[in-house]
Amino acid sequence: IDTDMPMLKAMGVNTIRCFSTIPPEWVEYIYSKYGIYTIINDLLGRYGCSVNGTWYPATDYSDKHTRDTLIAQATATAERYRGVHGVLMYMFGNESNYGLVWSGSNIENLPAGEQDTVKAGYLYSLLEDAMAACKDTDPLRPVGFINGDTQYLELIKKLCPSLDILGVNAYRGYKFYDSFYENIAEELDKPVIFTESGADAFNAVRKQEDQYAQMMYLRGQWQEIYEQAYGKGKSQNILGGCVFEWIDEW
Repeated sequence: IDTDMPMLKAMGVNTIRCFSTIPPEWVEYIYSKYGIYTIINDLLGRYGCSVNGTWYPATDYSDKHTRDTLIAQATATAERYRGVHGVLMYMFGNESNYGLVWSGSNIENLPAGEQDTVKAGYLYSLLEDAMAACKDTDPLRPVGFINGDTQYLELIKKLCPSLDILGVNAYRGYKFYDSFYENIAEELDKPVIFTESGADAFNAVRKQEDQYAQMMYLRGQWQEIYEQAYGKGKSQNILGGCVFEWIDEW
């Protein structure tokens, strides 16, 4: 922490996104010493979950026992961080709309094109229940979830009234373009943050590290985020973003 946070602070970072395994005392320390907030991200079954002592690598969001387990998990996360200074907001999942991979008798007879939409309905209704449970436990902080790009905005609007802020993981290039923000504003009318965006430092053409190209890519994205922010005259619905990622895992 004391190696990375001074560099983050020097960059002007004010918020980091961490999974809900980060110890609460670390969150408080990062905030009190470096003035950096933390978004607490509970994956909520995105990469599997344990239900009644059995591990399931593909989370079935339609299963009652799974839903009960994940709602209880969301409540426990809010209880763990409720009194912690430095927690900015809660986010659930991680582009969970890309993980609708379970199968079951309630959907197997549907046409292939309809199965994912039905599964998404179960996912977003579960996310709504989790956000509502989180708010019941910690009503003073915003809640949201992390979507893969802007898929299923109509379902989100219909099924997720507890949503305060939409988190989006988006990799569209060095710009997202006006239509990205306009689509969210028209379909959902909620503020949005990029929970993941950016580019790594590997130049696939030259097969070597290229920090200049990475810098230009990130600069273009931040310029656009600034232009789309409140008071700047465009869609005005973007609150900021988290660059993926600090470790630069290329």
